[in-house]
Amino acid sequence: MNIRWTAVISGFMADFALTIILQVMIIATGQSAVFTEPSWQNPIHVLLILCGASLTGLGGFVAGWLTDNAFTIHGLLVGVVGVLVAALANVGIEVPRLLLLGQVLGCILGALGGAIAGRMHKTSKIG
Repeated sequence: MNIRWTAVISGFMADFALTIILQVMIIATGQSAVFTEPSWQNPIHVLLILCGASLTGLGGFVAGWLTDNAFTIHGLLVGVVGVLVAALANVGIEVPRLLLLGQVLGCILGALGGAIAGRMHKTSKIG
């Protein structure tokens, strides 16, 4: 199995760009507590974390679309790269459990996005 890191990084960059847009919208609406003290009791926080995980799914789709094999693995790696980048950016900072769950869900949705792209790849081939 060959990993096309350009596909993974492209998927991560798509995820990252869309996440920045989501974060700007979060701050603009005054929900910035989702970054430091997310709560299961606040449905907006849960929704925003689900939206963020879904963006990783889109990044996984991009990675899967840009490769020729191992579509699901490429999508999963988008989520893994995102987790690693977040860990490096937040060294020494405790990550709330709800955000950790969001990262795990993001990896799962990234893999799902890659798998969907792989299915579309296989059905769209001519001849």
